[in-house]
Amino acid sequence: MREFIPYVREDCHWTSDENPHYPYYLKRHHPSATHTRVKGGRGAITGQGELKKLRFDPLFSLNHTCAMLRANLNRLFRRTWCTTKTKQGLIDHLSMYVSYHNRVLTPPISS
Repeated sequence: MREFIPYVREDCHWTSDENPHYPYYLKRHHPSATHTRVKGGRGAITGQGELKKLRFDPLFSLNHTCAMLRANLNRLFRRTWCTTKTKQGLIDHLSMYVSYHNRVLTPPISS
């Protein structure tokens, strides 16, 4: 959390799931920030796991982005032999994926 301090406004607003640890750390490192906790939807038991029982899940886009990163960057698999040996190696790999994601998977809509 400390490493975000130079990049986050003092009066920012954080939104998170209901993890009980988040309020403590946010208050400790960002005392002037506000924090909203939202109840996340439970994934479907079978089939489309990303579909929630709730109509709107405010954390869906973040959860989906993290799932896409795990699915497309082998070094982010939860259990893998492929590991990141340097911070710069991870930054380079993420940069290549972001470029591919933005140009190929979700190309801009031309008018």
